[in-house]
Amino acid sequence: MISKGKDSLRFEAASIALVVALALPGSARAQAQPDSGSAPTTRAIPASMLRAGPMGEMLTVYRPHHPDEIQRLLESERAIQRSAEGDVAESRRLAEAADGQVRIMSEEISTTKTRLDVANKARNDADRTSLARDAKGQEAEKTYLERLRAALRADAALLESEVQAAAARVKALELEGDVAHIQAELSTDQSESATHLTGYRKKLVQMLEAQKTAAERSRDANNKRKLVAENRLKQLDALSKLVK
Repeated sequence: MISKGKDSLRFEAASIALVVALALPGSARAQAQPDSGSAPTTRAIPASMLRAGPMGEMLTVYRPHHPDEIQRLLESERAIQRSAEGDVAESRRLAEAADGQVRIMSEEISTTKTRLDVANKARNDADRTSLARDAKGQEAEKTYLERLRAALRADAALLESEVQAAAARVKALELEGDVAHIQAELSTDQSESATHLTGYRKKLVQMLEAQKTAAERSRDANNKRKLVAENRLKQLDALSKLVK
């Protein structure tokens, strides 16, 4: 009986040891195994993941347009800049003229209202009806002139913004031309000296900063273009009330 009990205990102990061994992670089981005397093998880790090297990666940061395309875009942007510059002065002049018309109309309305007060006091029904109609028409015309003035001022602000935006785009394109030229040289000369990397990076940063500024100026011009459209719609609404 005693011998059988001891055999049972030894069997249970061996079973528990087997279960524990199977439950251990692979690394732990490997550590638990005796050293066979062979040296462990390790996989080689590459020193860098940049297959093309720093210069190759630098050349992929930005791919400029073809020099011919850059030149075409430059000519277009310079033409836009010149056109906007030429229209700014005229737009300002028209806005000032509209402002003068608003002042004149305000004076005429004041005169008409004074005459209307006199007609009311004199109980002159004929003059009162006529002057009331004139005052209403003058108020509507003044509203139109105010809307016209606002639209013309918005036009002038848009043109000034377009001049700034076009100038910023011209600068960005000029720098892109420089980048394209340097990149073409580096493509034929694979030297990865610190001087080459630093010089190209500096020019690349200048171009990207200029493109960022140009995008911001263009966005500002687009916002002003929206204001022009809104003011023109108000102008048309006021005009439609004049022709009724």
